[in-house]
Amino acid sequence: MDARPPRPEEIWDSFIDALDRAGQAGGAQGVIVPAIAVGPLAGRRFGDLSRKDAEHLARIAGAFGRRGETVMGLWQDTQRRLKGESSERPRPKRGR
Repeated sequence: MDARPPRPEEIWDSFIDALDRAGQAGGAQGVIVPAIAVGPLAGRRFGDLSRKDAEHLARIAGAFGRRGETVMGLWQDTQRRLKGESSERPRPKRGR
């Protein structure tokens, strides 16, 4: 019996599941956007995406009959975490 290649919707659902699991474990920034996102988004880290990129992914979600708000929520949470990490670094003390 031949194994069939995953359908685009299955790839998408696996991507969203990976984002959710990574987010619960501390951050989804390292999850790689699958090749289903045709163009320059494929192969990029989720945490490196711009708002415009995330909105594009949300439109892809809609094309699969999935909620685009899920992608945007995960992206916003990832961005908040990334900004929190950068603001938590100790700042060097300045001498007078």
